[in-house]
Amino acid sequence: MARDRGPEFDKHLIEDDIYFNYLKELDSLHDGAKDIITHFPAYVGYVNLAQFLMFHDLYKQVLDLNGHIADVGTFKGSSLLTFAKLVKLFEPYDTTVVHGFDWFKGMAPGTGDNAEFSGRYVGDFERLLKLIDLQGLSPIAKIHALDLSRELPAFFADKDYMRFKIVFLDCGVHDVLVEALKHFWPRLVAGGLLILDHYNSKVSPSESVLLDGYLEHRTVRTVPYSRQPTGYVVK
Repeated sequence: MARDRGPEFDKHLIEDDIYFNYLKELDSLHDGAKDIITHFPAYVGYVNLAQFLMFHDLYKQVLDLNGHIADVGTFKGSSLLTFAKLVKLFEPYDTTVVHGFDWFKGMAPGTGDNAEFSGRYVGDFERLLKLIDLQGLSPIAKIHALDLSRELPAFFADKDYMRFKIVFLDCGVHDVLVEALKHFWPRLVAGGLLILDHYNSKVSPSESVLLDGYLEHRTVRTVPYSRQPTGYVVK
């Protein structure tokens, strides 16, 4: 059974049971990592596939905009490398770079955050670097190991020029969200997308409230075929 993520996910409980039971059997259903990668449509969950398609469709909306892509809360690099590969395919001669930000120590919820996730989502910086390098994506995918709640001012101190066409917020901690919005929203270009992993969700209780101060009556949109990220905003 999937853990309780709030009433907004209740309608997915039956399909989640099927999916997590499938994962328990998966090791007996493939012939190794090469088989999974080569024939990934046969193995990937449709919820995971929907997320990939969502990233693709949103990325194509801003393809002609000038700006980098920020992946805020990189963890194991799934969204970072999705965007990096999209850039590799669709912008071979552009200057777009995908920047991943994480401290790779897992979640440290503070007051008002969802304590259920404390200590989870610990990433491996060196392993991710190797994964990027082995796939020839080092010129496109850059990862920055830093404490997002304190170190963004220093990161941007010599980068006044830096602008983004996509900012994906997947951090879920109040203090991190405060600093991320403060520094990334002003650098998001007009027409760019702020993609929200936990908007209107108890997974990150303060995300909706914090965003209200930045949206200035902009509409939070959703993609009906994908449950998460939960929404996005066009600046």
